[in-house]
Amino acid sequence: MNEFERVGLAVKQNAQKPVRVAIVRSLFRDDLTQAMEALVRTRAPELNAEITETFLARGVLETPFLARHAFQDEAVDAVVVLGVVIRGETDHDRVVVEHATRALVELSLKSGKPVGVGIIGPGVSLGGAEKRVTEYATGALDAVVCSWNSVHGR
Repeated sequence: MNEFERVGLAVKQNAQKPVRVAIVRSLFRDDLTQAMEALVRTRAPELNAEITETFLARGVLETPFLARHAFQDEAVDAVVVLGVVIRGETDHDRVVVEHATRALVELSLKSGKPVGVGIIGPGVSLGGAEKRVTEYATGALDAVVCSWNSVHGR
C-alpha cells in the first residue's frame, strides 16, 4: 500500500461527504484514455470520491480550457485530467505536455481546487503509454483526493 492509499483509506473512514471530482479526458488515443477514465471511476468510491461530470477534449492541449469550466463549477471540488501524448519525430509532444500542464497548475492555483494531471508523456512510445495507464489514472485521482482532504481536514 502506497502513501496515497494509506491517506485515502484513512480519510474515507472519517469523511462525511465525498470529494466531488470532474474528469477532463482527451480523445486522442481514446482507447487508452477510456481505460484511464474507467479506472478513475472504479477507484473513486474507494477514496470517498464522486465523479460529477466528464468533459471531452480533442487533445491534451485543449484540456485546460475545459478544466477552467470545471474549476468554475461550485459543485466540483477537484479536477482530474487524463490524456496521452505519444512521442513523435519532433518536440511537439514535449511542447504540448509542458504547456498543458503549466496551464492546468495555474488554473488549480487560481481556483483553489486541486488538479490531478494524469497525462502520459512526453517522450513515451505507444507501448510505454500502455504500461502507464493504471499508474497515471489512479495517481491523478489519489493526488486530488489527498490534497482536498489535507486542506479540508477530512
